[in-house]
Amino acid sequence: MKALLQYRLMLILLLAFIVNLSAQDFVGIKQINGAGIFCRVLGKGEPLIVVHGGPGLSHNYLLKPFSQLAKNYKLIFYDQRGNGLSDEFKENDKFTIDSLVEELEGVRKEFGVDNIYLAGQSWGAIIAINYIAKYPQHVKKLLLLEPAPGSSDYLPDFRKRIMRKLSEAEKEELQKLSTNPSFKTDPVLYKKYRTIWFSAYYYDHQKQDTTNLDYIDSNWLRKFHASSAMFTPYLVTFNIYEKMKSITCPLLIIHGYDDVIPNESIEKMKSIVPNAELHIIKNCGHFVHVEKEKEYFELIREFLAK
Repeated sequence: MKALLQYRLMLILLLAFIVNLSAQDFVGIKQINGAGIFCRVLGKGEPLIVVHGGPGLSHNYLLKPFSQLAKNYKLIFYDQRGNGLSDEFKENDKFTIDSLVEELEGVRKEFGVDNIYLAGQSWGAIIAINYIAKYPQHVKKLLLLEPAPGSSDYLPDFRKRIMRKLSEAEKEELQKLSTNPSFKTDPVLYKKYRTIWFSAYYYDHQKQDTTNLDYIDSNWLRKFHASSAMFTPYLVTFNIYEKMKSITCPLLIIHGYDDVIPNESIEKMKSIVPNAELHIIKNCGHFVHVEKEKEYFELIREFLAK
């Protein structure tokens, strides 16, 4: 009888654990600001919202490396409107950077988290900075991870740095692929193009993770080009350095020394927020979380634990 009671108790505890786990995790669509936004929540602990890069990408490429933080944090990923598995833009939609800020605020409200850790990777850092400028009361700590430059002034240098890293044969192949009439609709052509283009983002080309392109299909490609076109006008004249002056919460910046994003643009972020913690990682490009994964996540864990 005693053994039976112990067994029942263990079963109850196991069921309680499973119910609690399922209550924490979520994968699916949430209605946010009138649109279906694909969200993924995993882990348990203090909430960390991760904002992906782009414009035009989705959270997929960050999911696997960042999942290791789920042991200690409640990770909230989402695909920005018009990206990944979220609703695509409708005809005549006028979606702005402020729309993305309100979308992020909607994600925060949807999952009932008040004070958050906020991480923006690449283009996601631009969204995160605009968000904290408007909603500073909700951000406990800010992480700008391999951030995009703080203004469009650095974009010409950014493009030059990419071209310098590519061979003449690679440049010719890019030209050939991009002028193909099916370029914007054929996933095979686009994957070939992005494999060459993204190789410049790495210090060590051998570490390029081409599996991050496996999820690209015709639907994803259509959304990508629409999203890229939507935000091209913003990227031509943007400048978020002024907004960074209002940041008062702890700030972590991680940047690869050999990134195609100019080092000067990241050092300027540090000069504006003197108390920021800046780590420029040598022998590393734009995807530090791939090339120096151990060092990268050690820095993040230490920063969040302080």
